[in-house]
Amino acid sequence: MRLIRILLMVVVAVALGLVALVVLLPGEKIAKIAADQVRAQTGRELVFDGEVGISWYPILGVKTGPVQLANAEWSDAGPMFRAESAQIGVDAMSLIGGTIRITQIDLGAPDVLLEVTKDGRANWDLFPKGAEAGQPTTATSEGGGAMGGLVLESLAVRDARLRYVDHGGESFDIKDVDAALRWPDTAGPAEIDLTLRPAAEAVQIAAVVDDLEGLLGGEISTLRADVAAAGGTVAFDGRAGMDPQAAGRVEANLPDPDAFMAALGLGPAGLDGKATFQGDVTYTKDGQLALRSGQVSALGNAASVEADVNMSGAKPRVSARVAANAVSLAALMGGGGESSGTGWSKAPIDASGLGAIDGDISLAAESVELGSVNLGRVRASISIDNSRAVITLREINAYDGVASGTIVANNRGGFSTSAKLNVKDIEMQKALGELAGIDKFTGKANVNVSVLGAGGSMHAIMNSLSGDGAVNVGQGKILGIDLDRLLRGQPGGGVTVFDSLGATWSMSKGILSNDDLLLSLPNVIAKGEGTIGIGPRTLDYLFTPQLRNETDDGLAVPVEIKGTWDSPKIVPRLDKAFGSDVELEIEEKKEELKSKAEAKIKEKLGVTETEEGQSTEDALKQKLEDKAKDKLKSLLGGD
Repeated sequence: MRLIRILLMVVVAVALGLVALVVLLPGEKIAKIAADQVRAQTGRELVFDGEVGISWYPILGVKTGPVQLANAEWSDAGPMFRAESAQIGVDAMSLIGGTIRITQIDLGAPDVLLEVTKDGRANWDLFPKGAEAGQPTTATSEGGGAMGGLVLESLAVRDARLRYVDHGGESFDIKDVDAALRWPDTAGPAEIDLTLRPAAEAVQIAAVVDDLEGLLGGEISTLRADVAAAGGTVAFDGRAGMDPQAAGRVEANLPDPDAFMAALGLGPAGLDGKATFQGDVTYTKDGQLALRSGQVSALGNAASVEADVNMSGAKPRVSARVAANAVSLAALMGGGGESSGTGWSKAPIDASGLGAIDGDISLAAESVELGSVNLGRVRASISIDNSRAVITLREINAYDGVASGTIVANNRGGFSTSAKLNVKDIEMQKALGELAGIDKFTGKANVNVSVLGAGGSMHAIMNSLSGDGAVNVGQGKILGIDLDRLLRGQPGGGVTVFDSLGATWSMSKGILSNDDLLLSLPNVIAKGEGTIGIGPRTLDYLFTPQLRNETDDGLAVPVEIKGTWDSPKIVPRLDKAFGSDVELEIEEKKEELKSKAEAKIKEKLGVTETEEGQSTEDALKQKLEDKAKDKLKSLLGGD
């Protein structure tokens, strides 16, 4: 019992001593000690405006009115920190040794300004070394930290405004920020919780910094951070500095990427469905970003990515390599360039994305699905320079054939696009079946295309197309019709086996012209000529199958195709059938019959010859008039 009584007396004495210490050190005195310690450690002025009093509950310490911390000497933007009110909890026992051990700081509506100069100096470097720090205290914290007599265990911030000004780069201003710091030992880790509201939905950030004091002093520290917003998370585990610089593992899991980007106050990601990412990321203070062992999944696809990005210039310069097994881009294809099926869209094309980056990106995939188009193995690269992208197709396997060439998209002073493609041994039945719904043609085709278009909409581009091209097909078949039997008067189904098919064309102002289509069969040849309006979507084409013979005037049944793409009219031209022009033959027959009729009339009227310069018709008229006069004289009784 005696021991217990002694212990109780000690506790009471200590408690009374603490109360007396707080009473004997009024709020202004505590505030002055705090200001002196801050000045000694940072060289900055800590100013308390208004009355400073003792706070007993819920924090034992001082309660102040407005408070502000001076900015760096090189800044003219006002205080680095200011708040409408502050409650500062202190460890009363630490005051005996002249050390302020702050157990808690609760700030109301603070305004924090973070600045970085063009040469990289930061105003949050609060602990300059040597004489720049003023006269540092010799006291040490219990944790042995370099902050000496100033120790902070806990910080709470409500309804804060955070301004970041980079005088050599981008800046931002975020309001309604809540923050909490737990740092009981300056030699140990600090836990930081942030709630940011760049947009409507809150963004939660939880981080653990192993050496917060070193981090604030410009050193590198181990950092683990998790960002959560709109149901998505991004985690970082590595090392970081305030320069800024970082290196570590990044993992992201975003059920709704667009919602996550919206919560960050950024534009949509343009990705439907879940997206994930993981990789080793390094960012250096000179603006070099590197990604290694990257794995990305989005739109139902998975790809391996490695990239190097130089962000020190006016725009990022990217060098990336993307590899995938099966890729489906059907979700990105949309409705294409048409408007309600009757014409090309006149909606403006936004090609501003071509100016977002420069660089080179390579793509390798074993298969690619583009909506209705299915490609096999793909090897391609994209080079972007000053809003001009050149897509080099080294190998595109499609429909049992291989395509190569280049596609250019240029947004320098107006949008234009061009393509030069070489397609070898493409199977027509597969290609036309998927692309146009036509499955009646078989055979291997070689196609060459060179085309150029310009304009601010798909309508303008299609109506400006110019270029040329050629197609050649070896032996093949036309299913469902036998042209040989048809021209011999035996209509019906069957198969047309042809030896070759070839054509060349040219384009100007969106109109494709062709005059040498030739389809060769053992007993039939078929020719074609006319125009196809790529821009106006019209047809004016004559296709003429004809039986072969030595004089090339065998039976022919031309077919005229005219009208619009959506409603073409197919009309057989019987007036040009049978290998001759029927109208010309009718005119010739008319002249022949007319000559025979005139001869008979001459013979009946007794016209034997005509005067010089007189036509047969005039001679006949004259003869009739003479006969009429003779009859009239006879009737009147004349001579």
